[in-house]
Amino acid sequence: MAPLKQLTIPRLELCAATLLAKLYKKAIRALNITVNESHLWTDSSIALTWIQGPPNRWKTFVGNRVALIQEETASATWRHVPTQSNPADLISRGVDPASLSSSTLWWKGPQWLTQEPSSWPTTDFNSPTENLEIRTVHVAQLPEDITQRFSKLNRLIRVVAYCRRFTTNCRQPKATRQTTTLTTQDLDEALTCYVKIVQQISYPQEIKDLKKQQRIAATSSLKTLHPFIDQERLLRVGR
Repeated sequence: MAPLKQLTIPRLELCAATLLAKLYKKAIRALNITVNESHLWTDSSIALTWIQGPPNRWKTFVGNRVALIQEETASATWRHVPTQSNPADLISRGVDPASLSSSTLWWKGPQWLTQEPSSWPTTDFNSPTENLEIRTVHVAQLPEDITQRFSKLNRLIRVVAYCRRFTTNCRQPKATRQTTTLTTQDLDEALTCYVKIVQQISYPQEIKDLKKQQRIAATSSLKTLHPFIDQERLLRVGR
């Protein structure tokens, strides 16, 4: 079944997963027994990638359904079923009644499902990089002239730390966002960020050359100091 409104194939597959999530919840309630493990299957790698990600990462249509799926199936494990092992594909791709009546896959499911979970297909598909409908989050970069707005270094570092935290929280689900006071690590990372800004303002060409593993210009004031880029991508001298 598909809605009258035209949707992309990945969205239709996500709708199918949403329907399965609702069916799963009703089945668990109706069984009235303790279920130790639950495994839900989809052959859509895009839908599975959506389900495994935070809802606020995706656009509204996808995010709302992912949130519902994650809530309804919190106790279950979503897994990927190869297309050739998916009974539903027999119908969706077309099959004659005679073949369907004798199809072991249709009536009993894939053979490996009767074996130990260790023999089940693993999630080894390549995560898709397109059509994921990632929500665009616009976050302002720290302005270069921030160095001129504060007369005290400590205050500047705290402002940078809060800006970095805001940026991080924009990319995280609400439940995992940081709301505590700044830590020593936050301040250290903010100082490193600030130093990078100042270095980029003062030595843009030197940094560009070093990142490309090229020699810096002979006219550079850093030439005799043996500059290099360290593991934190900071410009240092005297190696």
